[in-house]
Amino acid sequence: MTNLANLRALICALGLAAASATAADASEVLYDATAFLVGHQAFQDSFSVDGPGTLTVTLSNFAWPVALANLDLIVSTPLGLLGPEMGAGTSTFEVTTGGTITAQWFGTAQGLLNAGTYGLEIQWAPTVPVPLPASIALLLSGLVLLVWQNRRHESMEAAVRAN
Repeated sequence: MTNLANLRALICALGLAAASATAADASEVLYDATAFLVGHQAFQDSFSVDGPGTLTVTLSNFAWPVALANLDLIVSTPLGLLGPEMGAGTSTFEVTTGGTITAQWFGTAQGLLNAGTYGLEIQWAPTVPVPLPASIALLLSGLVLLVWQNRRHESMEAAVRAN
């Protein structure tokens, strides 16, 4: 009976190992910069992504020499805006198809120098499909073992009832 319990544990462990195999974290930084803004300025950059995924945008308004009077950003695709206009902070956007993503940011400086500093970081994490077992043979062998075990268990129960 301990061999049967060991076999069950082995089958469960193999199934869990196959199901929990995941792809490495494939997130990448599309844009990362800190720059000066003088007066009122607008900037734009475009990026190409291969498929669906999550875009994480962090916009920072540094108080050097003084904080900017305003700093905003919009993210869009050829199909339209991905979300509402955002100010300083972090936002995530779900992208459903691959293609071009455009980020546009703009701000107004203030203070004696009429200048300020901002930071922008854009990260892309593609959606990773749920992995399948390493091979169809592994899946089929597990199913065959389960059917065999069930039939063996039923025949043992029938033998016990007959006695």
